[in-house]
Amino acid sequence: MSEMNLKQIDINKLKVFSSHCDLRKDLHIFMNYVGNRDVKRSTRGNSLPKMDAKRLAKLISDPLAPEEVEDSGYSNWLDYIDDTALKLGFVSYDTEGEYLGYTSSEPSYPDNYIEIDERKYNNFLNMTLQDQEKLLLNSLIDEYTSCDNEFFDTGVMGTLDTFSSSGCAIGVLPSLNFAKIRNFLLKIMQRCQSGVWYSTASFVRYLKAEHPFFLIPEKPRYKHSNRFSGRYGNFNESKNGQYQDIEITAKDSNAFERVEGRYVERFLEGIPLALGYVDVGYGKSECKERKPSLNALKAFKVNECFFCFMEGNIPEPKVTVQPNFEIHVESEFYPAGVLAGLNPLTDTISENTVTILKLNKRKVTARLANDESLNVIAILRNFSDSNVPQNVLTELEEWVGHSEVFTLYHGFGLLEGNPTLEMANNFTVKNISPALRIIKNPKKLFGKLEEAKLVPIIVKHSDKAFRSLPDGVKSRFPQKSDTLVRRKKKKTVTLKRKTVITLYFPDKMVFEKCSKALIQERCNIEMDRKNKSISYSGEEQKQINSALKTLKKEYVIKMKDIDW
Repeated sequence: MSEMNLKQIDINKLKVFSSHCDLRKDLHIFMNYVGNRDVKRSTRGNSLPKMDAKRLAKLISDPLAPEEVEDSGYSNWLDYIDDTALKLGFVSYDTEGEYLGYTSSEPSYPDNYIEIDERKYNNFLNMTLQDQEKLLLNSLIDEYTSCDNEFFDTGVMGTLDTFSSSGCAIGVLPSLNFAKIRNFLLKIMQRCQSGVWYSTASFVRYLKAEHPFFLIPEKPRYKHSNRFSGRYGNFNESKNGQYQDIEITAKDSNAFERVEGRYVERFLEGIPLALGYVDVGYGKSECKERKPSLNALKAFKVNECFFCFMEGNIPEPKVTVQPNFEIHVESEFYPAGVLAGLNPLTDTISENTVTILKLNKRKVTARLANDESLNVIAILRNFSDSNVPQNVLTELEEWVGHSEVFTLYHGFGLLEGNPTLEMANNFTVKNISPALRIIKNPKKLFGKLEEAKLVPIIVKHSDKAFRSLPDGVKSRFPQKSDTLVRRKKKKTVTLKRKTVITLYFPDKMVFEKCSKALIQERCNIEMDRKNKSISYSGEEQKQINSALKTLKKEYVIKMKDIDW
């Protein structure tokens, strides 16, 4: 596309703002969190519970979120993530509510748990990054009403004030297609250059000259009103500290700037800023005595990620498995699908344009034990853009053998009780014996047992030790007193331990020289010529130091600890 010849602007005197949050990443942090818990939304207001909001605020990318939740119980950015997950259909819950009693002035949401649509979410993870971005953007663009759009709502990262929404359900507003308007402006922005700061006023002038009806059609349609109300009948300015409206009419020479121009400013600090497509620069309002502010968003810069998406060129993540078991994932956009497949098997070392993960033996073996059909090697080969190093493949084969020793259940519970208890059947994962079974969602089952007045007891054990059962509880497991008795009968034995240090030499020549020096020191220690290694205990440390001192006459000696 040809450029629009917009005016470039110096931003030294402006307050520049870039998106400090990553909606793509935070969306998946949110999904992982609610997918591993039973999150019940508040009865009043239908918001996230404060305790869950606190935990999530510490996980997401907005550094201001924890303080906001602590002070007011919610975070604008966290609520935006919550709404986006709902728009995408990844989660569902009651959004209508019910009026409890004749005096209820607003709906309530009892027992309103967040449900996960795993099929829809997994389908999203399996999409290309280009298709993921398209679905995400469309979900934001398509969400609007005549009273819920940039004219009346400040963007989640925005600061600009808005028009009064009074009368927004009538006049020209109900006929405006904001999804079409937003897409049009994004298409126009493709004509900009990446990384160049443009004057917003020059962008508005271009639209006024070339596309004067991009927002309101030349012949608009009106709802519950007539053409005498005018195309700008829904938009009134007000003076500071006064409620008197100032009408805007099509006859005013600057009417376009006062309505369409204000919309462009608020559009830029809305969806494009939230997605990191643009950076913006703020200054003083052009008309201080009137509200909403006018030409306060002085400048904008279009970022490269926007052009990658609009041109359909978002590259897929580049994945490389290193010999040291690190996995490097290089991607300009958050690689949700790749990380969803690798995170359960790895530890995160660092996150940026290149995310570095490292295979974790404990996680791999636990996953293999829980799912015998899981093929870790196939997963790595499927993701990797190059061959997986042979030493990694060999080590993984060994880990597969370790995984056959145990089965790990994480987040489940052990139910002991009546084997004919029907309400526990839907929660049962595996029957161990007639009176013992492994169950999922133990807290939810506990609540149902309490409602049935069966007097259940729930015991949560720590990571370090099992907790004793209360007195009077019938159980096949030992009570505290039984454990004490058994401890008294235990016999004390003493195990002797000796620590051995092994030195591995880089080549045969260095090994032989060190061996010769040790022989001269009359040190009788274990030498492995095949592996070029010498093993010794602390008692021989003095002779070893003397032999190494001899080697230092020819070599610079460096020590490196290795893990096995």
